[in-house]
Amino acid sequence: MNKKTLFTALFAIVAAAALVFSCVEFTSIVWPSDVKANSDFEVEVNVHLEPCTEHDGRFVLAILVPKSWKVAETIEASYSGSNIQVNGNLVDITNEKMTLCNDYAEPTTSMAYNNAMLSKFGVLGNTGPVEWVVMRGSTVVNVNGGGEHPYTTAKATIKFKTGPNNIKFFTAVATCLDDNGFNDDHEDSTKEYIISDTHIVEVTEGAGHDDFTVLHFVATTPQTFRFGDYVSIEFVSAIDDIETPLFGEDAVYLNAKCVADGKTVTGKPVLMQKNSEVLYSKYIYPKNYFGLAESANITDMWVWFTNKDGSKIATEGEDGYGVFQAAE
Repeated sequence: MNKKTLFTALFAIVAAAALVFSCVEFTSIVWPSDVKANSDFEVEVNVHLEPCTEHDGRFVLAILVPKSWKVAETIEASYSGSNIQVNGNLVDITNEKMTLCNDYAEPTTSMAYNNAMLSKFGVLGNTGPVEWVVMRGSTVVNVNGGGEHPYTTAKATIKFKTGPNNIKFFTAVATCLDDNGFNDDHEDSTKEYIISDTHIVEVTEGAGHDDFTVLHFVATTPQTFRFGDYVSIEFVSAIDDIETPLFGEDAVYLNAKCVADGKTVTGKPVLMQKNSEVLYSKYIYPKNYFGLAESANITDMWVWFTNKDGSKIATEGEDGYGVFQAAE
C-alpha cells in the first residue's frame, strides 16, 4: 500500500463512520501538543447524545495507542455529564471514574472489548504495533429518552504515561454502550457507537525514532530491543507498486555496520531467510555479528541489503536504513 492509498483508506474509514451515526457525536476532542517521552498524556473528549433507541448501558471509551507504552497499566479516565437519564430520572454525573474493561465481552462479537475494537476499527493505518485500550463507567444510563428526548452532554478525560521512545502514530477515540456494543439492529437504524477522526501524535525527547505513519521496508522483531539482545532484522523487497532492486531475488544478504565505542565496525554479509515472495529475515546478536566483546557499547547501527554478488542493493541515505534500540 503506497502513501496515497493509505490516506485514501483512512479517509474512507472516517467518512463511513460519519455517515452511520445519528444519535452520538463527538463535539470536540482536545489532544495534547508537544508530547514528550516518559511523560503524562491527557485527552479531553466532549460528546453529546440524543437518546432515541431502546438500549441501556454504561458509557465505553477507547483510545488507540502504541503497544510498547503498556497504557493499560497507567491509564485513568473519568467523565462528567448533564441531563443523563438514569432509572427514568434526568441527573448530572460528576467525575465518575471509568475502569479498564479490555476483557469485558463486546456483545455483537463475543470478543474481549479491546479485540472487538481492533476488529471493528482496525489500526487506522499504523504500520507499527498499536492496540485499543478500553474504559467504561459504572452508571447504567437509559437512552430511550422517556418520550421527550433530552439533549445529553458529557466530557471525559483520559490520562496515561507515554513510553521511552520517540514515536509518531495515528490515534483516535471511540465510544459506545457496553451492553449494546456495535449493535446495528435498531428499528430506527441509528447506532450508539462512533469513532473520531484520526489524529497524528508525535513524541519527542526520547530514544530512537519509530514512525508508524509511513510504510517500512525494514523492521525489527521485537520492535523495541537493545543492541545487547537477539533481534530479527526484517526486509520487505516490495510494497504494493513500490519495488526495491531486490524484488524477485531468491537470495538476499544482510549487510550492517555500527558505531561501537566511537569506532565504525562493518559486519560480513549474511544470507537471510526468505519467508515469502517479498519478506526476508535474519536473527542476529549484534555484538557477535560485529565480532565485538560483550563489554562493547554500540551506539548506532545501520543495515542494507544485497543480492549474492552485490550487484543489486537496497539502501537508504548515505549509511543505510537506521536501526534504533530502545531507551534504557
